Amino acid sequence: MGLYYKFKQEELPVVGEILLQLFLRDREKFSNFSPEFNDEFVTDFQNRIHRVADLTQSKTQTAEIKKITSDLYSGLDAILHKLELIAAYTQRANKVMLVKASDFGVKEAKKMIRIRNVEGYCAKAKIIQQNIAKNLEVLKEKGYKDSLGTELEQMTQKVYDLNLLQEQKTSERKQLVVDNNAELNLFWKQLSDISKTGKMLMKEDEPKAEEYMFSCLIHKVRKINTKIESKKKGTSTVPVGQIPVSKETAVKKEEAVPE
Repeated sequence: MGLYYKFKQEELPVVGEILLQLFLRDREKFSNFSPEFNDEFVTDFQNRIHRVADLTQSKTQTAEIKKITSDLYSGLDAILHKLELIAAYTQRANKVMLVKASDFGVKEAKKMIRIRNVEGYCAKAKIIQQNIAKNLEVLKEKGYKDSLGTELEQMTQKVYDLNLLQEQKTSERKQLVVDNNAELNLFWKQLSDISKTGKMLMKEDEPKAEEYMFSCLIHKVRKINTKIESKKKGTSTVPVGQIPVSKETAVKKEEAVPE
């Protein structure tokens, strides 16, 4: 999970927003402490909050992969019935075909579908299509129709394309995870810098110093999320500002959260 320990990835932008407000409130002390805490620092921090929010809140790729996988499996399952029909015709034409019904490839193709091996199924489907072409006339005498072969070919192409798309999206998601971790770790370093510096500068004002503690920030973030979830469910909760954090609680939590 990177360097951010107790926080969930989706919580980091909220932590950033809270720390930004604290920083702006106490900006004079930060500026007096170091010229690095200038307008450029504020702009950079604001931009990074937005970038991290986009990274952590976007679940589009995962949803897309889930939908593609569902469509892929549904497509494979639909093919089973077509294969059963073809198998029935091969059994009827077994004695007059150039290949035995048991060697037609249907059994192997069905096995590939059941174990969700798309590449394996597509390879077996080609063998079936070749055998149909070689034995087309005798199969037609038993009731086989060209439309069945056409449907099998189209359905096979569909699952083949979905499988390629799934692999592409999965690869993109893996790269996104790598990119996200780099961005999130940089963001965490900024959060840590503001937190540690804020606690040091506010040391003589204990309540304000505690506000910069990650334990206190976790408390606020979790309360904010609880409030949002409660609203979604149509229930109410106590506003965050009305939930005090005792010094004892904050200190104990601070000890458990690496700074």
